[in-house]
Amino acid sequence: MRRGLVALYLLSLMLLAGCLSPTTAGWGQGDGEVKVDFSTESTSATSSLGDEKQSFDELLPVGCDDTRTLDNGGNPIKFTGYMAASHFYETHDSLNGAKDLDLAVTVSVAIKSMSMNEAVGVDGEQIPRIQVKNWNLPLYPETGAGNIDLDEIDSDSSSKWFVLGLIPTTENILYGMQALGEWHQPIQIEGYLVDTNKTMSAGYYSSSHEVNGNCEMKIGQSNIESVYLMVTSIKLEDSVITSSGDSSDEWVLGDVPILGRGGFIMFILIVGIGGAVTMFMFSKIAVAKGASHSMETLVGKKAMAAVSRVKSDMKQARSVGMKSSKQRNAEARKDASTEAKKEGVIPAKRETADSISLTGFDLDSALQSGPSESITSDFGSKSSSVVITTEAKNIESKVTSIPRSVAPRSSPVTSTVHTTQSSVISNTDSVPSKHSHFSSSVAGSSKPQQPKKKVVKKRAAKKVQQPEVESWTENKQETTNSSEEEEFSDFSF
Repeated sequence: MRRGLVALYLLSLMLLAGCLSPTTAGWGQGDGEVKVDFSTESTSATSSLGDEKQSFDELLPVGCDDTRTLDNGGNPIKFTGYMAASHFYETHDSLNGAKDLDLAVTVSVAIKSMSMNEAVGVDGEQIPRIQVKNWNLPLYPETGAGNIDLDEIDSDSSSKWFVLGLIPTTENILYGMQALGEWHQPIQIEGYLVDTNKTMSAGYYSSSHEVNGNCEMKIGQSNIESVYLMVTSIKLEDSVITSSGDSSDEWVLGDVPILGRGGFIMFILIVGIGGAVTMFMFSKIAVAKGASHSMETLVGKKAMAAVSRVKSDMKQARSVGMKSSKQRNAEARKDASTEAKKEGVIPAKRETADSISLTGFDLDSALQSGPSESITSDFGSKSSSVVITTEAKNIESKVTSIPRSVAPRSSPVTSTVHTTQSSVISNTDSVPSKHSHFSSSVAGSSKPQQPKKKVVKKRAAKKVQQPEVESWTENKQETTNSSEEEEFSDFSF
């Protein structure tokens, strides 16, 4: 809805400023253009508005001389009245009857003959209204319903009319004719009739045409005159269109009285932007008041008063120079970075939320953040589940560092090594029997002394004193076989 209103507003602005206007032929010798070399002695015209380019030479302008008669040259003839209709031509269609000098006409108008003062005073029901059905032929429009039907104008009609096929004499006149796009306005057109001395076709000058004492064209008994006219000037109610375009009251496309075209556009923009800003401010104030009223209804007047006091206290604190915690932290970080730059130390980057991993909720992080231990090594074949831990290695190193003379006394320590929670054994320990398992030692913990002393007392001491490669290999194989058998045979626990 808002977009539609904005589009309508811009369209109205362009219409009022004259940005949209009737299109007419161009000035020149190209396609869709007309060019006239005007002179009171002889005139030539070139038109490309038809199917083919046409040239008209030796056209004789007929004006009003000092004796107020029509003759070649002289002063321009005046056509005064109230313009009721107009039609602009970009092209002419010869199939519909356009021919001869019709091809040089750029605009046709229908004017009710009257004085300029009378035309200014036309209002209400006096305004002549014409419905144009077809205006293919510049001098013969087809009209229909309305209070005036030009097809019905004859000697019995009460009004007199001009139907003019306008031919511009200069480029400024051509483009100034866009002012004729506005119907129902008083107008006075000045120009010259066209004579060729070769033809007496309709629209050209004939001996039947007359002017009055003011060089204004008279209308014959048929109450309608249809002629070609070489236009030299156009007078509107408040402005004029001249051949040179140098008049102080020259009409300009989109011109607005008093303000002018530029002033009008600036006025609309200022009023529009100012009104929009004003409405925004008022709407913002209204929303704030509504929110305050709703909050007062919800929390009560006391809470609102407390909020107001807090706001006032905050303002006073700011005026005194107190700073918030955020400001203090920001200043501290800024000072720290400044000092670090001065000392040449690169400040550490602040860790973001994405870079911080929570070890309490991540299994990999928890494993990585555990106590640093050396990697355990497998003992025996890949199928064995017995490993040597760091604690076992430490105890083993202590045992091996004890002199041989006191080795028998350390048997309880050695037996302890063999009876840890996971049945941990070292490379120097004795190989258990094929039918024994670490679970059996745990199950028989009620009598721990007898089997532990037997295992550690003889075999472990002998292997420490006389290590042999072959026996180690055999023991390793036996250990592997016994472990495999124990895994599948012992179900004691």
